[in-house]
Amino acid sequence: MVRFYFKENFFNASKSTIDVFNENDEAVYKMQLFYTSATQEAFAIFGGKGKQNFEITDGHDTYRITQEKAISGKIKTPFKTVWDVDKNGNKFGVFRTKMGLKPTMLFEGSQGDTLKFQSGFISRSVSVNDGRNEIMNTKSQRFKIASRHDIDIHTDEYHPAMLIMLFQVFYEFQEQQRRKSS
Repeated sequence: MVRFYFKENFFNASKSTIDVFNENDEAVYKMQLFYTSATQEAFAIFGGKGKQNFEITDGHDTYRITQEKAISGKIKTPFKTVWDVDKNGNKFGVFRTKMGLKPTMLFEGSQGDTLKFQSGFISRSVSVNDGRNEIMNTKSQRFKIASRHDIDIHTDEYHPAMLIMLFQVFYEFQEQQRRKSS
């Protein structure tokens, strides 16, 4: 098992780099929010609909997750939200929402693999499984402006940076849904 932690930026729409630390308190990854257009950035700043696109790097490889276009592009999936996942500019999967009783999202890799990200109704903890085993679990501080996330990864089949980035998008999407329902 490998442990990581990070603390979100104070300002919700900030593009400042977030350091991700290992269990030895060493910054091993840098994660950052990005926008694909000025319109998307304006919606994030003024409308609270940001924090959908992230990238994370270890200095060698860069993973990016980009939400599909819905305003200026064609809407491929009207009842779910979909992100493209790439490594160093090469798409290798999608991350999408799934309808269900519990907040759930699925990563579907180009090799036919699937990871299920799920949290409880009220809980801020997230469990990730590959259909056979739990491969990651997280705990997040509640009632904080800039939440701290503790992540335990139980596999070496997936790069930790990719799993951390997918978790961040899952967490942000669920928080956005919770704010909408209040």
